[in-house]
Amino acid sequence: MKDVKKFVFNLYNNNGSFSYSPTNRISNLYSTCFGVMCLDLINELDHFQDTEKVVKYIRSYQDRKTGYFIDKSTVPEDNATHNQEYIYLQLTDFAQLALSALNKKAQYKYSFLNEYKNIHNLEKWFYGLNWTNPWLVSNLIMFVLNCLIYEDEYENKKYVDCIIHLLNETQNPKTGYWDLGNKVTLHNQMAGAYHFIFFYTYLDIEPNYVEKIVDSTVAIQNHDGLFNYEGGGGSCDDLDAIDLLCRATFYSDYNISQIKKSLQVAYKSLLSNQNEDGGFCWAKRNNLTVNDFIDVINIKKLRNKYDLISNGKSKAKKILCNITKNETYWKYSGLESMKLKTSESDLFSTWFRLTSIAFIETTFPHKEQPFEWNLRKKCGLGFYKK
Repeated sequence: MKDVKKFVFNLYNNNGSFSYSPTNRISNLYSTCFGVMCLDLINELDHFQDTEKVVKYIRSYQDRKTGYFIDKSTVPEDNATHNQEYIYLQLTDFAQLALSALNKKAQYKYSFLNEYKNIHNLEKWFYGLNWTNPWLVSNLIMFVLNCLIYEDEYENKKYVDCIIHLLNETQNPKTGYWDLGNKVTLHNQMAGAYHFIFFYTYLDIEPNYVEKIVDSTVAIQNHDGLFNYEGGGGSCDDLDAIDLLCRATFYSDYNISQIKKSLQVAYKSLLSNQNEDGGFCWAKRNNLTVNDFIDVINIKKLRNKYDLISNGKSKAKKILCNITKNETYWKYSGLESMKLKTSESDLFSTWFRLTSIAFIETTFPHKEQPFEWNLRKKCGLGFYKK
């Protein structure tokens, strides 16, 4: 992890912030939290001299009145999929994760949670979410659930229990995922399920339909071993699937040989997403292979016609981009200010890809001298097991 350590420290600024990427030096609350989470994961926070500066920087974004962490430089575009409420909740969740890694807490009460501290309102909110996009709305549920736990896990227990009850009531027994009756790709549902299942582990509740979760997740895997139909993976997509497969082994031996095989293939591809600067990228999509052409129509995806269509479109897009030599880009949470080429290193992708690698190495150890990962003990993104 020497190269990763150097990559992260090279993005540190003396004011307590971290820049997002060598090619996009924007520094904000997002990038700073990502930097902290990277250092925490590789056991380098204890060797970092400026932790107090970083704590002060993160805390400076908390709004005293609402309790939200608000970075005014991260403003979504009009009609953005990730709206202002989403951004506020996401920033608050990341801030509390980073502060927790630094052994600190938010300074002000989470007053914004008051609207969720009513069982009737909580149920109405849950069912009123746009479940045609489980990947998106599951984030909102994760943010609220995590904030309830971080604010006061015991005081807020009945609201946490309510959300878990709602999840149990609405889980699809055929897939193990959540779609609430909507016609959605398994890929989208998988990303949604990831945002829920680690809470079951943290709360010592055995999740339902683990075998179905395994089958559905393995079915999504691309021929390159990762979990994005366009190829080259995606920092989010890959961790989502890898977490689900690793976590399934906590509860069942079902198809464990297939899980291990799938993760071994994924592991090799994850490593290929590391760049020479030591950081990891969202995805490398410039490695066109024969399998990309063969898999345009993948009969294994017939289980869900929406995945069959999504896979075909994604493969066609990759082929076209490679033939025309067009670059592919992505924007973190849809923010124009955080736009990058998919092949360029950034702190978010580095954190998520390292977490994927750490989960695989921890679940199926294969090295004589394994790296000592510092996996999160408190719930949230990157939480493995108590």
